[in-house]
Amino acid sequence: MSTERLAGRTALVTGASSGIGNAIAAAFGREGANVAVADIRREPKLDDERSVFDRLSAVDAESHFVETDVSDDGSVEAAIESTVDRFGGLDVLVNNAGIYYQNRAHETPTEEYDEILDVNLRGVFLSSKAAVPALKRSDNGKIINLASIYGLVGGENSAAYCASKGGVANLTRQMALDYAEDEININALAPGIIKTAQNVEWRENNEEILEAWHRDTPWPRFGEPDDVADAALFLASDESDFVTGTVLSVDGGWTAR
Repeated sequence: MSTERLAGRTALVTGASSGIGNAIAAAFGREGANVAVADIRREPKLDDERSVFDRLSAVDAESHFVETDVSDDGSVEAAIESTVDRFGGLDVLVNNAGIYYQNRAHETPTEEYDEILDVNLRGVFLSSKAAVPALKRSDNGKIINLASIYGLVGGENSAAYCASKGGVANLTRQMALDYAEDEININALAPGIIKTAQNVEWRENNEEILEAWHRDTPWPRFGEPDDVADAALFLASDESDFVTGTVLSVDGGWTAR
């Protein structure tokens, strides 16, 4: 049941067409927010995933699509400007857009490393940089970054991804210090194994990886995008007004070991 915890507020969610971003955007709309969907694609990665715009329409949420490459300064600045023009301001930024390739350090092509860092870490920096002036004008300014369990602990065959998400976790802490006087809450979520389009091929076709993920997740199931969306909703709401600079694990106990 909706409690309208974000009534009258505007949120921009990067990578919101699919997976975790889709779920976060839908949850924010359900709780009364205007939602800007910032993504390089309008529709989900998988044909059987429900469109975020259908989900937002179902709860009568106002939505706005902005085609966005988070690794590009101009694209991110245009997305923020378009959102502010459409809704009159910005209250919540969710830096969710991310990519993941598997490789050990010595086997990682340099261009692959650069691509992952550009989207996962540079994207957080650029989006936050562009959004801060608008968030300073808000009475409820929040930034929520998507880190990862692999930003807190090491993960096999994930050199570039671990580097990028470790950077996101510490950039979150750093920005929280810089903008505390402005009362902008800046936190991160560190999801564990969440069932999304990004990992569906491994879940369905790689028994070895699947067994390892089950072994390392103490909870008896993997996470769903809505599990992360619920945590993001807390960080976007008034309930987290004295929470800043934290990285909240949503991982079924993975990092408790």
